[in-house]
Amino acid sequence: MDKGRLLEAEIVAGRRNPSVYSNLSEGMSYYEIKKQTELAIDVDNMPAIQGMAISNKFAVAEALNSKKGYTMIARRASKGDNSAPELFFMLRTALDDRMRPVFRRLARQVIMTTATGITSQGIRGEVYEQAEYEIGHDEFDLDETMERFLENRSRILNTEDIVSLERKERMKTAVLMFDTSGSLYGERFTTAALTVAVMAHNLSRDNFSVILFNTKAYVIKRMKEKLNSDELINRILESESAGYTNISEGLRYGGLELDKIKKRNKFGVIVTDGAFNRGGDPRQLLKYFPKLHVISLPSKHDWGRRVCKDLARLGRGKYAEVSSHKQIPRILMKLLREL
Repeated sequence: MDKGRLLEAEIVAGRRNPSVYSNLSEGMSYYEIKKQTELAIDVDNMPAIQGMAISNKFAVAEALNSKKGYTMIARRASKGDNSAPELFFMLRTALDDRMRPVFRRLARQVIMTTATGITSQGIRGEVYEQAEYEIGHDEFDLDETMERFLENRSRILNTEDIVSLERKERMKTAVLMFDTSGSLYGERFTTAALTVAVMAHNLSRDNFSVILFNTKAYVIKRMKEKLNSDELINRILESESAGYTNISEGLRYGGLELDKIKKRNKFGVIVTDGAFNRGGDPRQLLKYFPKLHVISLPSKHDWGRRVCKDLARLGRGKYAEVSSHKQIPRILMKLLREL
């Protein structure tokens, strides 16, 4: 059986591994990959489309530039399927000017819907301050109230004796630095977009900045910049990708953004595997951060994990290790709740 018929058989069978389709479609003509992609659309086989996109993203993009192609992606996006944003990352440079914003919108839809399921606005750290009692207050400092009552040597508790507690929001200033190097089929960029969406939800009334870094660092959102969630996610969906890991530049850019706000409750969160191969040792950049929290990505390099642990320890921050990129948004949400 030739490769074309074998690929067709695998598409109909519905194999789940994109690399199977990538290997079988390697070396095939533009026309043949486009034809096989149309078959994958008919049988709703997304792994096949992703695999063939590795071989020829332009042929796959043209096949998806149809009513059937759009309907398939839209249906998956409506169910919150991450394959929609992952495919957008793979094809974004191949999509034409008409389809690119359409597929970007579907990718953004999945990211925002998923982020809303992970977090909600209003979950924030709070502090309490003492205040004079007013009708309607329902939280009190009992120890201080009792001390005042005893000092007045009265048998009757007066309103002047009652010490109320008022909730005050703990304003935060944060910078998120996300390692997008070595991106596989858009998975890391999809996770980055979802992680940023979670952060934007949680810190919607705070000061925060977003940095993506690979070979170079990119400021996606500046500290004092007012930006709605759609535009923020669009910037990530359209951001640059590269294969190297320059943690030092990510920390340097993040530190400069953090320095723009002169407040106490400031911290950085870096998401990386620690295996830097550009920019030098990042542990020299910790001077920029009052606190640096680290979410450690899966890595083949034990020394990278040690770098991550050092960054958290020397940065006086929390350390969390994930076994899958999918865990990162929830780990970040948990971290932000505790700060």
